[in-house]
Amino acid sequence: MNAPLVLIIFLLIFLPLLHYRAGDSFLRAYGLFFLILVVFASNKEYYGIPTSFSEDIFSPLSLIRWGLLCYLIWHTLNLQRPATFRIDVLLGTAVALLLIDMMVSSIYAESFSYSFMRALSFALLAAVISRGLAFYLFSSVNCLRFFRIKYYTAWIVLAPLLIMFLSGIDYGVTIIMEQYAGFFGNQNMFGTFSAMITPYVLFHWRMVAQKKWEKGLDLLLIMIILAGLYLSKSRNGMITCLITIAVYFFVINFQSRLKLLIIGGCLVIALVISPALNTDLLLFIRKGMSSSPYVTNLSSQLVEERRYEIWSGVWPIFWRQKLSGYGFASSHLFVFPFTKDGEAGRTVHNSYLEIFGDLGLPGLVLLLIVLFRINLKAIALIFQPGESLERHINAVFIALFVAGSINAFFESWMFSVGNLISLFYWGSVAGIVARWARQPVRVSETYAGCGMESGLRYPEVRHQN
Repeated sequence: MNAPLVLIIFLLIFLPLLHYRAGDSFLRAYGLFFLILVVFASNKEYYGIPTSFSEDIFSPLSLIRWGLLCYLIWHTLNLQRPATFRIDVLLGTAVALLLIDMMVSSIYAESFSYSFMRALSFALLAAVISRGLAFYLFSSVNCLRFFRIKYYTAWIVLAPLLIMFLSGIDYGVTIIMEQYAGFFGNQNMFGTFSAMITPYVLFHWRMVAQKKWEKGLDLLLIMIILAGLYLSKSRNGMITCLITIAVYFFVINFQSRLKLLIIGGCLVIALVISPALNTDLLLFIRKGMSSSPYVTNLSSQLVEERRYEIWSGVWPIFWRQKLSGYGFASSHLFVFPFTKDGEAGRTVHNSYLEIFGDLGLPGLVLLLIVLFRINLKAIALIFQPGESLERHINAVFIALFVAGSINAFFESWMFSVGNLISLFYWGSVAGIVARWARQPVRVSETYAGCGMESGLRYPEVRHQN
């Protein structure tokens, strides 16, 4: 039995919230594109959407996605560059060359039309990120509005289904091989989504919630996220979530080095002296392989992992075309001979290896230059002295960027415009660029909140001359 009512209720709640609480046309356009990607990531067939409605490039859902991306581009072009916005010429040049390489590689790809359309869609997303979101997130108030959309999404998507599941109501809940996936089509997407939404919830808990019951609700939501991750048994999701939490608190507490040293030392000691915790951690990482006679430690597990089988198989093939690659979005076609799992064989499960297979060494080097420049900006933001609100805003973007960069080593979503996690990740890149590009600002220390509607108001932000 399918459960279309779940998806209908989700849309009936999300769309009015987006209309009345987004605050401006650009954020509404972004929210609509974000919404269609959430729908794509959902268990579509279970919710009554046939495969034919979403798989093909000219399918109804795909056309809606293209239309909303173009709608977002229109609003992006209408945004004005902030007067004091700083430009990183090297970063901009590397991004432009990477996009050109993607487009040109379509000429020699196995399917020109498929490769070209994928390259074109990523170029459009790059315009949204580098001009739209980077300009929009320059303002602290806009950051708060942006965060609010993600915070509401966490409540709408994660909380109801988990509560129903724990109550014994399975209607609309996805369970795959006894692993909880909630609203999503697979447990790994559920896990990574939960991880990437966590910093927005942490921000609301620390900076927005004022009353005890509000903070209590946020703690409940954090417990819901962690419980869902535990039930999903998603290693990538759980590890990514722990990274986002650790990086978030590292950034906001960076000025208190002693506190960081004490917390870090306690964690190391706990792992060393606690055999039970150490054993549980190893069993979690070795999920599904602890009984294999060939797996005796973590090193041997890596060799037995299906991802390692894929990587070791395609590496010699990719190396043959190391100067040009096989064309953007084409190298994943070489994966199938190295795995018996058709689902796992759709991608290389490594965004960095995949771009090497697509574009060769030039594309990989350009990507690494882009990420290196973003890392420098993130480090500058960590060391930059600032008020509490600004540190927490920076912490959200940096936590997402660090966790996403690590997660991309195990998944191939980085250049997929139709993938929800890709939008999360590149949105965090836009946030880091925007916060680095700002001139120093003063934020009122007496603000009563950060823009949520429960009696709270936006902080006063004044640009210094």
